[in-house]
Amino acid sequence: MLESGIMQAKIRGRFLRLAGLSLVLILLISACAGPKHLPQITPAALPEFTASPNPIQRQTMAAANATPTPVPSPTPWPVATATPSSILIKDLAAEGLNPLTGLPVDDQTLLQQRPVLVKIANWPQGLRPAAGLNQADLVFEYYIGAQANHFLAVYHGQDSEQVGPLAPARILDARLSEHYQGILAYASADNTVEKVLSEVLPGRAFLRGFTPCPAMCNLTDGGGENTYVNTSAVRQLYRAENPESDIVNLSGLNFASRLSQWDAEAQQLSYLYADFSVMQWDYDPQSGQYQLSQDYAAPDGSISIAPSYDRVDGTPIAFDNIIVLFASYIEYGTSLYDIDFREGDPHQPALVLRDGKLLYGTWMTPDPFTPIQLMDTSGKPLALKPGRSWIVFAGTKSSTSEVELGIWEITFSLN
Repeated sequence: MLESGIMQAKIRGRFLRLAGLSLVLILLISACAGPKHLPQITPAALPEFTASPNPIQRQTMAAANATPTPVPSPTPWPVATATPSSILIKDLAAEGLNPLTGLPVDDQTLLQQRPVLVKIANWPQGLRPAAGLNQADLVFEYYIGAQANHFLAVYHGQDSEQVGPLAPARILDARLSEHYQGILAYASADNTVEKVLSEVLPGRAFLRGFTPCPAMCNLTDGGGENTYVNTSAVRQLYRAENPESDIVNLSGLNFASRLSQWDAEAQQLSYLYADFSVMQWDYDPQSGQYQLSQDYAAPDGSISIAPSYDRVDGTPIAFDNIIVLFASYIEYGTSLYDIDFREGDPHQPALVLRDGKLLYGTWMTPDPFTPIQLMDTSGKPLALKPGRSWIVFAGTKSSTSEVELGIWEITFSLN
């Protein structure tokens, strides 16, 4: 039945093709025959980067009581030496702008508070659609095993009364909560992850069953009884326990309303974990955003791609920027993963989609406690479109292919 479903999807013109070219090959081929605005590519390989495990990795190793499965270092594409400086990063909050979106906010006091990060389930299919994604400033997507993914949504410039369904925490949630100096809301955690959370986020991790409604409420929906989060109520609980003002600095991203040059057209991006597990983004010129579609298994077993809508108000799930960060996954077990952020390494590859265009870039985090930064291929801050961003972590060997003009596919590979 699965094969017949894929055949139906092909007939509709939305068929799924496994990509067969690596990112490096795409860039080198594009240098010869690609679009007008290409990055300057040099043949020299970039230097190797080594770093000691950061505090979260050390906590995870201790909690897991095991050495992680070795993974190769990422192989960056050859670009001009990138030397980003924090001096170039604007303090948007000082200008009254949300540093995660580049947009003004209705409540300026939120910018002085820690953001709320909510772990959201995307599998099994019965838990879809999610609620509250369109109110998030950032949404992180990453692999959890078995060709499936989870989301971590970040709320800084505005709140949402219903976010979910709430999902179990993973190691990466602790890492991202530290990078964004935030408060984490999650459904559960295994012993290894719970030990990491207790060490990394003391007083900043809110668990289902220990967090009262209205901060976390059980609601009956299509997937049964599931838990949803009110981010404003979580903030209030945290503030009640921590009355002293927090000092947060979430600078790291840059924004520009207009795009002066780009590297390729990008009307669609399909991200394939498997032929039955697909995230697809289609650019809508009218809204200027990318709208999400996902795999859908019909009762007869056929597989197709269907638009995703918010559970609460029925609006299409749509984002202004789609960002792909290529990174090394660290495997502690078949469903226990971390990601090596290689703090201080500015040469990790990234792709950015905005305004129907694609830009090549790199990404880094200066240390374990500051947000992600994006640079163009010359090492200057890469300008996102003002608005909300969806960020997906791809394994370093995930293959990338432009199968038609402006139609891109990435096939996930762990490493």
